[in-house]
Amino acid sequence: MARLGAFVRGSYPLPLSPVFAAAWATGATGLFAAADPRVQHWRPGWGTLVAVLTVVVDLLLLRIADDLRDLPYDRRHHPTRPLASGAVTPRDLTVLATVGALAVLALNAGDRPAQLLLAAQLAYTAALVGSELGLGWPRGDAVVTGVLLSSPVQVLLNLYLYARFLADTGLSPDRHALAVLAAVTLAATHHELARKLVRAPGPHERSYVRVFGLSATTAATCGFAVANGAVALAALSPWEGGARAWGWSALLPLLLVAAAGRTFVRTAAPRWPAYATVGYLPAVFLCYLLIGVAVTS
Repeated sequence: MARLGAFVRGSYPLPLSPVFAAAWATGATGLFAAADPRVQHWRPGWGTLVAVLTVVVDLLLLRIADDLRDLPYDRRHHPTRPLASGAVTPRDLTVLATVGALAVLALNAGDRPAQLLLAAQLAYTAALVGSELGLGWPRGDAVVTGVLLSSPVQVLLNLYLYARFLADTGLSPDRHALAVLAAVTLAATHHELARKLVRAPGPHERSYVRVFGLSATTAATCGFAVANGAVALAALSPWEGGARAWGWSALLPLLLVAAAGRTFVRTAAPRWPAYATVGYLPAVFLCYLLIGVAVTS
């Protein structure tokens, strides 16, 4: 337990990580509710609580997977991380991941579609870890290949949230969910680019700047945030007025991106500002939650 505690403190810091997971689960669900015209009244309930607990544990499991995949790299370049330093062992994390996976599957036993989507996500993640550690593919420095192969993990998690939403509301799948899934994916892609956006990558630093160049990476980082706002508006139709006018709030996180972009470009900052990297996704999900509550009041 002491070793696992060291891992959580070093790789899944409390309370920030669980709060972020809760924002993801409630925010995405709120946007599903706001975008679906069949929903007349929605509030987070027991089903949402199950989704929150599931995402909290699931993101911990994904952190375990990432640390296992990055172990050779971290031993050379980040030796103080819990796994690389020996504070926790791969066997410890394998046991924790197994227990966590069984726990979230049991927690969702009453919702078969959600449970199956969750099982598929966990199995796919395990396959990625096995491929990288056992076969050496993809290489850790192949950042574009790595993010493309990892993208189904996030898609399956969002589909799980949609399945929970459908079970809670008694609705059937609807095309309006596609825009929501796209919006959340675009927001997460902005975050992925922003957290690795550096003006001059170090000798061993993994950055998309090495692949696309600084200007293209900066433009893509801002572009995905703008695309997120545009798709969210398309899903919410705030121009219809009434309660749906709250949908314009989906553009508020762009203020954070605009401020960060201005700082990064005009001051020649070495990295995309940390406040925007950390704050963008929680701001997006908080807006989605508030919009979901307001539109379905």
